[in-house]
Amino acid sequence: MKKLQSGTWGGIAFLAVGLLFLGYSLMYPYKSEIGPGSGFFPLWISGLLVVLSVIYIYESAVGHDSAEAIEKEAMKKILLIVIYMVAYVLILPLAGFNITSFLFLFALLFKAYGKLKNAAISAVSTAAIYFLFLALGVQLPLNALGF
Repeated sequence: MKKLQSGTWGGIAFLAVGLLFLGYSLMYPYKSEIGPGSGFFPLWISGLLVVLSVIYIYESAVGHDSAEAIEKEAMKKILLIVIYMVAYVLILPLAGFNITSFLFLFALLFKAYGKLKNAAISAVSTAAIYFLFLALGVQLPLNALGF
């Protein structure tokens, strides 16, 4: 039996995510009275992800895989980012959007910039996203203190 390449496994992972989101997108209305509904965009994006994942899995299986083996140091970085993302999802309901997003960005940029510059970038980015969503009328998760 032929051993699956890393690209095949990556394609399978994206296919699983695409199918998961495709299933969830079907729970929302495709149309609304004024045009596309809340399920329109997720349905098309997840559907496209599923199609591209299947194509990539096929290309990888027939030997046209462009993926290379991931080095140990790069794998550590990827794993750390995944851990940050899981922590973000878990902390968000408790700490609210502003604090959680600031901490997430600060952790992601920790080695790239000095502490002061990193804090400034994280604070400005979080504030910009917060005010953009506020202007659009979208309620973001708040903490117990109301921010």
